[in-house]
Formats: sequence, C-alpha cells, structure tokens
Amino acid sequence: MNQNFLLQTPLSQELYHICAKDLPLIDFHNHLSVADLANDRRFENITALWVASDPYKHRAMRMCGVPEKYITGDASDFEKFAAWCRVYPRLVGTPLYHWTQMELSRVFGIEELPSENNAKELWDKINALLKLPEFSTNSILAKFNVEYSAPCAALLDDLSIFEGTKNTAPSLRGDDVVAPSKAFLEKLADITKVSVKDMESLKAALSKRLDVFHAMGTRFSDHALDNGFSYLPDDGKNDARLQAILDGNALTEADTIALRSAILVLLGNLYAARGWTMQLHIGAQRFTSSRLRSLAGAAGGFASIGSPTEISSLTSLLDDVEKTDAGLPRVILFPLNPADNAAMAVLSGSYSKDGISGLVQQGPAWWWCDHLTGMYEVFESVSAYSVLSNFVGMTTDSRSILSFVRHDYFRRALCNWIGNKAEAGVFPKDVKALAPMVKAMCYGNAKERLG
Repeated sequence: MNQNFLLQTPLSQELYHICAKDLPLIDFHNHLSVADLANDRRFENITALWVASDPYKHRAMRMCGVPEKYITGDASDFEKFAAWCRVYPRLVGTPLYHWTQMELSRVFGIEELPSENNAKELWDKINALLKLPEFSTNSILAKFNVEYSAPCAALLDDLSIFEGTKNTAPSLRGDDVVAPSKAFLEKLADITKVSVKDMESLKAALSKRLDVFHAMGTRFSDHALDNGFSYLPDDGKNDARLQAILDGNALTEADTIALRSAILVLLGNLYAARGWTMQLHIGAQRFTSSRLRSLAGAAGGFASIGSPTEISSLTSLLDDVEKTDAGLPRVILFPLNPADNAAMAVLSGSYSKDGISGLVQQGPAWWWCDHLTGMYEVFESVSAYSVLSNFVGMTTDSRSILSFVRHDYFRRALCNWIGNKAEAGVFPKDVKALAPMVKAMCYGNAKERLG
C-alpha cells in the first residue's frame, strides 16, 4: 500500500508522517473479546480472525447475494473465506475495500487484493503466518502501538479476566442498568451487599460497583439511546416503579421510560464524581429483519439508521444531570443519523464546566458512518459549529483486533481534510500551526480523559 494513501497534498502528507502516524492509540470503546486478550488466543485460520465475527463483511456479502450458509451458516471456514474473496472486488467505493487493503498490508505484509482467483493462495499464506508467535492476539495488537483499549463490560460481569490483559480496562456498557430486571437487582444486591429497595439504595449499590470498575482502570461508560429515545423528568414515583420490578411486576411503557430517565441521571452524577466520560450512542434502529435476527443474532449486521434525534429529550437529560451535585460528566455524543451532525456539534457550546475543554462534544463518525464521507462530514460539522481542536479522536467500536487499522484510516482522513482546507486558504498553510491540533485530535484529547 502506498505510504501516501488518501493523502492528496504535500501538507497532508507532512502532517500525517510527522505528526500523526506514530502516535500511540487510545481506543475508548470497543467490543473485543477479553477472553481472547487474556488467553492470547491463537486463531486457527483467517476466517476465525477476519470473517466470522465481522458484521460489516456479513452485511456486504448479503447485499451481494451470498447465501447465508456461507456467511453464518454451516459452510466450512475455507468456503466462507472464499465467499468473502469473491465479493471483495465488487466493493470499490465502500470502506471495506480500503480496510481490507490496510489490514492485509499492515498486519500481514500482503499487497495482493482478494478475489475468487487467489482465495486458496491467500488462505494458505495467511494461515501459515497465523501459526507464528508474532500473530497471536496480543502480538497483533502490539503492531498498532495500543496504549489503552476499553472493551465493553456489563456492570455485573466478573472483571477478574481483565487482570490477565495488558493496556486494557473495561468500558462500562450500561444498557442493563437503565432497564433493570428483578434478577439484575437481586444480583446487584448480592454482589455489593447493599439491600436494593428504592432509588437511594440503588444509587449506593451502583456506586460501590462503579468503584470496582474505577479501580480496574475504567474511565468511560456507554449507553445506547436507540431510535425513538425519549426522556421524562423525575415525577417522584420511581421508588414505586423500582419496587414493582422487585415484586416481579411488569412496567408500562411510560413507567419504563420514566425509570430509565431517572437512572440515566443518577448514573451521570456518579460518572461525574469519578471523572468518567459518558458516551451516548444515539439513533440506531436495531430491529429490521426478524428473519436475519433469528439467524445471526442481535449484532448480526442488519441494524439501520433511525430517525433524527428528539433533541428536547436529549437536552432535558443533560440539563437534569447538570443540576446534580457533581454536575455533568464529560459527554461524547455519537449520532448515527448524519442529519443530527449540526445539532450535536452545537450542543458542545450549550453546556460547560470551569476548567474543562470539550465537556460535551460530538464523537467520531459511528457505525455505518465511519467511512471517508462520514468522517469528512463530522470534521466539517465540528469545525463549523464547535471547536475542532477539542475533538476526541477515533475509536473502533469493533469486535475485531484487525479493525485497529481504522485509527490509521482516521488519521489519514483527518490530515487529508486539513491539508485540503489549507490548500484552499481556509486553514493556515503551516505545519507548525496545525501540528498541535492534529496531535490533540489523534491522541492528546483522548489521553487527557484518562486523567
């Protein structure tokens, strides 16, 4: 792969090679297998590493008419790999076309692009490499200079497995916290030795559990505000709603929304007290094809972009968290619908805390938008409506260790965009003037959030 891939101007090339290329990676939200990291897994073949757990590839294969048998079905691993190779040449224009080139080149030193004709050759060549010590899970990650990686963990997960990992800490995935079941509340009480019977005791139990996460290095949480998210302010009835769950009763939809809203505020307060960053992933429409959901599971690659966000619900949530004793934590907003970009960027100026830069900000292009077009749109939005130099940088949100090449993809895209702005006279055509911003956006701002 050409060293100046995606870098269209001399200034873009200089910014990338001098300022961005060799910075360490901080990946503050991903779905890597902690067991694979702790056990330093050796992948049995390239399908297990590259295809089996990648819903992006699965989605592209379905769009090209590949039978499900060769995606998540009972075909052999070689057949699945060969099916991916057959599809790849059709993917020009998609981010998968670029990511595949980068993964093969950066990780395996292979410059040939997959096709039906070379599937067996690639299969044999890569599988031979995977037998070498330098291609274990942690050895592959070491190629990316990862300083901090934050795989998701649920509140009640056993965190001891993280003790066997390097440069890794859990990122709290809080979906089951804001929609608690009776079993969840009972297990929370058992683990923390706090009798959960109302919102105050729930807060005490959650606080004890968050302290355990904090001691493990957690500095980021994550909540999904899916398509149709709405917020209801506290009406004083949440103790009764919590008791109804403990009694084994189902809540109405309105009661569910009200309790979720109250728990989000409670958690925001606890995060702020610990100096955490609260990530809000907004607008995914997760239910589309019932058939594919039954075949491939909830994370099978068939979710969609939802409607534009109901901004009043989001701002009411942030406003009520800000009113708590600890105020707002740092917040990263990840809108999935590009129509929300301007609104999310503007919100960065709607909340503040003395001495903190970028308290609330739009995050990197997320999920279906983490391609060149999506990244450029976010850069434009943040630059126009917010403060570009505060931007927190890239995170993979991926299950694959190979996806860490996307940090390099982001850095190349950023340096190219800035270089083109400078060529147009919009930004200063001066490496010394632009270098601090590039370094902050690629590493420094995320590093600062670790404390």
